Amino acid sequence: MSVITDFWKFIKGKTLGGKTYQVSSKDIEEFANDKRWNELALYEFALHSGINIIANALSACEIRTFDHWKEVQKDQYYRWNYAPNENMNAAQFRQKLVWSLIYKNECLVIQTKKGDLLIADSYEHEQYALKQDVFRNVTVCGDGGITSPYTFDKTFRMEDVLYYRLSNRNITALLDQLVEEYNQLLESAIQKFYKSGGERGVMTIDANAPTVNYGVKEDETPRTFNDVYAELMSKQFEKYFKSPNAVLPLFKGFSYETKGSETSKKSTSEIKDVTDLTDEIYDRVANALQIPPALLKGDIADVTALTKNLITFAIEPIANMIETENNRKIYRKEVLNGSRQMIDTSTIIHMTAPEIAAASDKLIACGGWCIDEVRRKAGDPPLNTELSKKHFITLNYSDMEELDSCAEDAGLSDKSQNNKPDEGGSHENNGA
Repeated sequence: MSVITDFWKFIKGKTLGGKTYQVSSKDIEEFANDKRWNELALYEFALHSGINIIANALSACEIRTFDHWKEVQKDQYYRWNYAPNENMNAAQFRQKLVWSLIYKNECLVIQTKKGDLLIADSYEHEQYALKQDVFRNVTVCGDGGITSPYTFDKTFRMEDVLYYRLSNRNITALLDQLVEEYNQLLESAIQKFYKSGGERGVMTIDANAPTVNYGVKEDETPRTFNDVYAELMSKQFEKYFKSPNAVLPLFKGFSYETKGSETSKKSTSEIKDVTDLTDEIYDRVANALQIPPALLKGDIADVTALTKNLITFAIEPIANMIETENNRKIYRKEVLNGSRQMIDTSTIIHMTAPEIAAASDKLIACGGWCIDEVRRKAGDPPLNTELSKKHFITLNYSDMEELDSCAEDAGLSDKSQNNKPDEGGSHENNGA
């Protein structure tokens, strides 16, 4: 659950009975101390970083479209690579799709009469075993954006929508349960860390302190000894110990004597406890998203191998799932005739012309790529000429039949060698 959701529930608890409540800085401070934002932010940061890596990688992919085995760039190509709808470009659309897919474990995309692709923010999904599922109360732009939410009156059948489902279990729900356990361990490690280098002191309370007049509170009621003691222990000392430079005001009847800090006694074991648990949370999030943990942590050693691992285990499964759903809903059985979409994940890794020089030479020589295809892979615009679209093949490549024919003409094949009589045999035959 996100920090924003928790804060909203915290404030909502103060507005019971329909009364109006004005949020103050004290409320925010109270919520921050109670909810331990540092621990929640660590998990949220790791999860958001992982989702951003996947979303950004998918945004870099090109969705190629084919019509009867021939690559074309028409309406579907423009929709999926440039403008899915009037308010989003393709990169924004794919990022929102991935966020919805990972957070909710599913994502619903509907198409308007104009052809715009819209990601549903909320809907009711009715599942059936022997007939099509239906979707009701489909709402778009309901995520707090500038535009007002819109709910469709229409009931959508499964064949009318693009419905992506990541897996049978919601991975973020499982991560929430797992991280909740790690939060408790992390809290213990942090407390141990603070305790090892914390402030030590003795507070003396005079016997007459409960009888002292401590003034009045904000609501004009008398401030009692218990009020002063509670505020001193829960707020004043906490700020005093956490601040590098601070002054601690004390009421009459209270005195405090410091016994010195034990910072010098702090060992690396307390720091290691915190860092180990932090790494453990990162590792669990990375494993859940199938991202290399080193890549999620920002390590750049052997980044090429890590990126290939990311594409293989995190990007391509999602890309294949999206590609399959699009093909079965948009092109249907025309897929068998070569009309389809293909999500090209090779564009995630940018390759310059020098990097692909040797490979491109061989691919052109064997007729695998034309000049425009090589330029496209290197990130350069195609020449789009008749010559640049031609496929070439060197004389080193020939089919087997042509090689056998050339060998026979040269008298080098097994067949020609078997049919050629030796010189001794020919003399005997002539003599006969």
